[in-house]
This record gives sequence, C-alpha cells and structure tokens, in this order.
Amino acid sequence: MTPRNVPTRIEAARHRADGAKKGAAVAAAVAFAAVVLLARASHPGHAGNSSSTSGSTSQSSSDEFGFGSGSVAPSTSAPDAQSTVS
Repeated sequence: MTPRNVPTRIEAARHRADGAKKGAAVAAAVAFAAVVLLARASHPGHAGNSSSTSGSTSQSSSDEFGFGSGSVAPSTSAPDAQSTVS
C-alpha cells in the first residue's frame, strides 16, 4: 500500500522534464537577448558617435584598390581545353 500523496515514478519524471523544459526556455530567452544586445552594440553599419563634428566624411576619393586597370574584356588567347560530342 502506497500513500496517495507520493507521486509515481512517471509523475516524478514528468515533473523533472517540465522543469528542464522551462529552464531550457529561460536559458534560450536569455541567450537570445544577450545576442541581440551584443549585435546592437557592435552593429558595423551604425554610425554611432563619430569623433568628427565638421560633417565631412572620412572616405577616400581614390577608387584605387590595386586590382589593375579594371578593364573587362574577353580573352584573346585560344582556350586550352577541347570538348567533343559523341
């Protein structure tokens, strides 16, 4: 004879599983909030506080990136590979 107020093994397991699910949900919510706050604090597209107050931009007027002349033209040499249809 078991007393009525003692939970069965299945009920105890369900109670532990419910607690674990709630803990996991809280942990996920906290982690999500932390990621959102970190992303907002370090968002590279946001201007934030700039040290320059004159309104000028710090972009370079030169478009030189070291990629050569920048021309796009087809190759003048013959292709090295041959293909055949059988």
